Amino acid sequence: MHTKNNNTYKFNGYPTEKDLVFALTSVDETTRNRAFNTLLDTLQKPIYFHLRRLLGNHEDAADASQTTFIKVYTSLHTFAFKSKLSTWIFTIATRKGLDLIRQRRTSEVDFETHLVNIQSDIYFNGEEATEKLHAAVLSLPEKQRVVFILKYFEGLDYKSISDATNTSVGSLKSSYHYAKQKIKPFLLINVI
Repeated sequence: MHTKNNNTYKFNGYPTEKDLVFALTSVDETTRNRAFNTLLDTLQKPIYFHLRRLLGNHEDAADASQTTFIKVYTSLHTFAFKSKLSTWIFTIATRKGLDLIRQRRTSEVDFETHLVNIQSDIYFNGEEATEKLHAAVLSLPEKQRVVFILKYFEGLDYKSISDATNTSVGSLKSSYHYAKQKIKPFLLINVI
């Protein structure tokens, strides 16, 4: 399922992200807690599903989501308004997901294994074509997987992806092109 969110989120009770950040960093504990709950209500699901696409399973996505929000909570004082708050949080989530991939990497997993894992996952609810798309994405090399997920699923532009990954726009465009080329055969062969 291809969804474009364009990275725009509304935080209930806070007119702007700046208002939310000020509440999140307030000296008043009640204000901070209320603001953090609003942040979680707004971004917890999008972050989980972003990580789910990146990592391929519920347990890893749940773990990485939790560590993402812990990092956000402990690092809010470093947020410098150079990007949207949500972009900053997605960047942290992507890095936490990549850290988890690197920690658990033992060998490359092929498309068929990813597909079987997705089909047997009780937390994954999708049509056959969606299962195959996700298995194909999980089969991509790390850099291509990240740029494909951020561009295709999250709807980010190359500048935002560049900021999040510290990668040049040209390199990202190339990685995205190669990712699409690698995914196509899986979908053409397996969807028919």
